[in-house]
Amino acid sequence: MKTLKQKKDYFLETSKEYFHNYKKSRINFLFRKKKFFHEISSFVNKCTHNSTRSLYFCCGNSIIADNIKSKEKFIHEIDYDYLKSKKNKKITLNKRLIHSCDHIIISDTEHQKNLISNLNIIQKNMNDNARIILISKSLIWMGIINFFRKTFSFKKSLNTNFLPFKDLKSIFNNQNFEFIRNEKIIIFPFAIPLLNILLNTLFRLPILNFFCMMNVTIFKKKNIKKNQAKISFIIPCKNEEDNIPLIEKTIPKTKKNIEFLFGNDKSKDATKNKLVQLKKNLKKKCNIKIYEGPGICKSKNVYKGISLSTGDIIVIYDADLTVPIKNIFEAINTLNTSNIDFINCTRMIYPQKDHAMKKLNFLGNIFFAKLFSILFNQRITDTLCGTKIFYKKDWEKIKIFNSTWGATDLWGDFDLLIGAYHLNLKIAEMPIPYQERIANETKMTSLISNTIRMIYIVLIAYFKLKIKK
Repeated sequence: MKTLKQKKDYFLETSKEYFHNYKKSRINFLFRKKKFFHEISSFVNKCTHNSTRSLYFCCGNSIIADNIKSKEKFIHEIDYDYLKSKKNKKITLNKRLIHSCDHIIISDTEHQKNLISNLNIIQKNMNDNARIILISKSLIWMGIINFFRKTFSFKKSLNTNFLPFKDLKSIFNNQNFEFIRNEKIIIFPFAIPLLNILLNTLFRLPILNFFCMMNVTIFKKKNIKKNQAKISFIIPCKNEEDNIPLIEKTIPKTKKNIEFLFGNDKSKDATKNKLVQLKKNLKKKCNIKIYEGPGICKSKNVYKGISLSTGDIIVIYDADLTVPIKNIFEAINTLNTSNIDFINCTRMIYPQKDHAMKKLNFLGNIFFAKLFSILFNQRITDTLCGTKIFYKKDWEKIKIFNSTWGATDLWGDFDLLIGAYHLNLKIAEMPIPYQERIANETKMTSLISNTIRMIYIVLIAYFKLKIKK
């Protein structure tokens, strides 16, 4: 750990006085409650995986940084006597240091003298891929703690900023930070074996987590992109011989910054021959590449296509033509000109054509959408739409966790969605029209075995992302 010279006029005078006068009792409190702070650290670790440099803004609670995994840690504290190790020479907080950090953890908003000014400095200097993790108390617990301080504590009353979660979220938004997600943790802050674990695990479930003590909120820098990125369409094909000629009519004349990668996944019909003919027919209009899929499952075919792609933006587009390609280009434009990291296209908003989706598939989609909404704390309406759009730079991190969520994801939709959530990417849904297949039949069969597999993936993901320490 490296300590930072305290920023001038950073803390409230009342906070400085309090943490100086009651230093001994506060340090004893930290020692007694270290399991509570380490539980916060344990959850923050789920949000800072593979961190190289992290920056912490603390106020008498830098113990949180002790158990967070990061190659380098920089601590800004109200008083460095609260730090376990005080051997490091203090360095100056500067623009270059802020820019070099991939995670910035803020746990002192109650005590900052000018939160707006401090956030402005961070926002202007942090790198575009960094994430801010805000640790704050819930409104209910703020009231309880303040009541006990004023009623039962012999210490002088501590006057701090009153910043409930909604106010903090609004302030961060106004300072050009994009909200990604919020998690609520810890209902029982007392170190009683088994009871502590049982209650804090139980109260991470939806509805119950409303009563939790701590908010862990993740933000990213708003950085509207208006560049012309290269686009790679990954089009998995298995026994799609009748659809390939139809694709020729739908692919628009494109510029050099778009490539179409068709993955023939060991088809038993004439799909490969049709693809070769398609490439020949559109040689002067489009940049088309054909690759051989492994013939294992759709996800492996798609992943191979992504590895062969050269674009900045990846578009997964099914060869069944159930989604109009013009709507895909609208979604690409949204990704390319917004602060979104990952677009999950949804077929469940616009009215569907008759027979476009089988009844059981439709009901299954609604079921998994509800499960993912619980997992993400965000409304998700369609998890199994094959059309997903994201940046290849993010894929390089997502792929590390593929099929580590309990079972191999045969289709790839869950790997991509859970991976994006795990990496704190800004996920947004884009409504698209959904029409009936013109040729061939859906590959989504074996509904019972697939459903069991997918439920298992969601449950294991929930355990790893929300509960496991």
